[in-house]
Amino acid sequence: MDLYELVRGPLAVAAFAVLILGSLYRALSMIKVGKKAKMLYPQASISGGLRSILHHLLPFGASYMRARTVFTVITFLFHMAVIILPIFLMSHIVLWFESFGFLWWELSKPAADTMTAVVVIACLFFIGRRLFVSEVRQVSSASEYLLPILILIVFLTGFCASHQWGPYRPMLIFHIATSEILIALIPFSRLMHMLFFPFSRAYMGAEHSRVLGAKDW
Repeated sequence: MDLYELVRGPLAVAAFAVLILGSLYRALSMIKVGKKAKMLYPQASISGGLRSILHHLLPFGASYMRARTVFTVITFLFHMAVIILPIFLMSHIVLWFESFGFLWWELSKPAADTMTAVVVIACLFFIGRRLFVSEVRQVSSASEYLLPILILIVFLTGFCASHQWGPYRPMLIFHIATSEILIALIPFSRLMHMLFFPFSRAYMGAEHSRVLGAKDW
């Protein structure tokens, strides 16, 4: 088994296993801590929770978004590109077809390149913001610098491999390996909000509207 087959097969399975098992562990841990904690639980504000989710899914739906126009625009474009591009990129669809035998609609090459540029610019913006905005820098840990750097590497290497810039096979292997590292890190980093966003938002919305009588947006 060569290096490509290793990252394409066993390491990919391991990365997704860590993602699934780690996410399950984090979910069970939070449930356990929540049962032990002495706090007031918002039990009956479904509407408040749903409104909170909706307001934070819409651009400028929350007050903090309206106060930070550039940050909001870049953040929303970044999240759209990060979600859409890996799913609808032709080369990724081919990999799914080889593994599971089904296909779906793919992005055009210009659209994929544009989304890659969005991710690169957004990652540089996030890194610069943590470096040069004092109130953000003071609350930033090392992982919050490393994550955008890792995402930047994943998308840049994918772009280079797609356009066959540089040594193709090493670039492709590096792209796949860094992608798998990113997938495995999801349950143990701030990327966990990808999975738990609806729950945390619903809880906060219910708490603010029912218990505190206020909005969280």
